[in-house]
Amino acid sequence: LALPVGARAEKNTVRVLLTRLNLTDRLEIALDGSYTLDGMSFQRGSRLVLSCATGRIMVYYEGMALDSGKELVLTRHQAAEGLENGLRLNGDYALYRGDLHVKTDGKMLTAVLHIPIEEYLLGVVPYEMSDSFPLEALKAQAVCARTYAACQTKHRSQGFDICATTHCQVYQGTAASSSYS
Repeated sequence: LALPVGARAEKNTVRVLLTRLNLTDRLEIALDGSYTLDGMSFQRGSRLVLSCATGRIMVYYEGMALDSGKELVLTRHQAAEGLENGLRLNGDYALYRGDLHVKTDGKMLTAVLHIPIEEYLLGVVPYEMSDSFPLEALKAQAVCARTYAACQTKHRSQGFDICATTHCQVYQGTAASSSYS
């Protein structure tokens, strides 16, 4: 069994509400890394489908169904150097690095990504500035984005720090072709 990516201090992790996915009662997850869920290990290339049609989160994997109750956590583990390590959600090409927390209110799914702040920046800065900008401008943007994310407290009682839209700060995961990573 792989070990978790490391002990992350709360202050170094950002909880991102993945609002841009427009989730309903179903979420498709492609694993591009090693993850665990309720003691079950899933390897790179695994595909999961989450559904809350019954009012509880059901996880479907290779013909099996697992009742995860009202919430679940997919915990990311370390990958070999140079390999991608994250999730692709609902057929989106973007890679979401981190642990995925999913809840249901009985009708809809809500997904919150717990991601180290430095990895979070890889999904913010490219959507704020092109990599053709001067290096110092990109560094300044990264400092601003990190500071903004670290200072967000208004949503903490709702279980996240920041949303992934222009309401807070745009986060779209990372693209494989990104020169930022």
